Amino acid sequence: MNSPRILALLPFLVKGALSIAIFRALRARGVEITVAYCGDASAAYEPDALEDFASTGHLLDLSDMSAVTRFDLVQEQLVDRKIDLVLQVGATQLYHLLPYWKERLPELRIADILYNEIGHTLNHFLYEGCFDAVIVESDFMGGFIRRSSLRPDPPVVVVRSGVDLDEFSPAAAHSGTGLKVGYVGRMSDEKNPVGFVELARRLASLNPGLEFEMFGTGPDAAMVKERVAASGITDRLRYHGFMEHARDALHQLDVLILPSKFDGRPVLVMEANACGIPVIAAPVGGIPELVADGVNGFLMHPTETERIHGLLSRLQEQPQTLQALKTAARTHALEHFSRDKMIEAYAAAFAKVALV
Repeated sequence: MNSPRILALLPFLVKGALSIAIFRALRARGVEITVAYCGDASAAYEPDALEDFASTGHLLDLSDMSAVTRFDLVQEQLVDRKIDLVLQVGATQLYHLLPYWKERLPELRIADILYNEIGHTLNHFLYEGCFDAVIVESDFMGGFIRRSSLRPDPPVVVVRSGVDLDEFSPAAAHSGTGLKVGYVGRMSDEKNPVGFVELARRLASLNPGLEFEMFGTGPDAAMVKERVAASGITDRLRYHGFMEHARDALHQLDVLILPSKFDGRPVLVMEANACGIPVIAAPVGGIPELVADGVNGFLMHPTETERIHGLLSRLQEQPQTLQALKTAARTHALEHFSRDKMIEAYAAAFAKVALV
């Protein structure tokens, strides 16, 4: 099967973004991919300059342009590069242009990639008639699209994500005597870092042997720092800010807590398990598809203080139980979270959509 020529539409370029990792992997396999982006989010996220794409003329900067200029420039790329498939990956400023490209280039195929049910999902339904496929990561999102769509049979394709199981692997035991419990990720409301701070404060009052670490940055970073400073447990709750690699943060933990309010199929669960770290995660979005309760983690809301305290205390008192859980988490990742399988699945999905 021939690989389609692809144009991916991104809102901005973020280092470590799953979509960029997928595009790089496919490009390494010989797939022709051009990336277009609409703005700069470096004030909130660590940017990825995509020099590898730019060096071959496959990076298109659409920021600070009018809608008309963007439309003309992208259409020129669609024609000159003989693009088969456009991937809309959250570029909200470009949704309203899709019908016009579709009208002028009727053979063009367009797919929307949706990771969760918030954010640009509204735009998807406003322009869903333009899409030849909707690519999602989880059965949860597939069901959400089918329930919410005005189309009788929306063209949903589920592609489950994975991680590099060599890059994310267990490390030697960290230093220190306390059980280290952590939050790793974006400091934004849907991820609920404030909920982690509040949970840490409650758990600290119940168990003097617990230590808490927070890693990450984002739009709510300043507020999270203030909450940590006001927590009264700054000797046991530490905010480290941005980490170059999530693996380095995960290697400092015994247990990861994911207190999300909303989520899709968070890559962090897979990265943690690949590092041999069990996860206590809120049962929202596609998370229950990732966490087998009692195998590679546990499904608990961050407000369930007593349940979480009981679990952490048991792991603290029974090191052999903790080690068995860590081993099971790594085994689960090896069986279910392969990055190579994910890349193959995305390549197959893009080729299939392009031939619709």
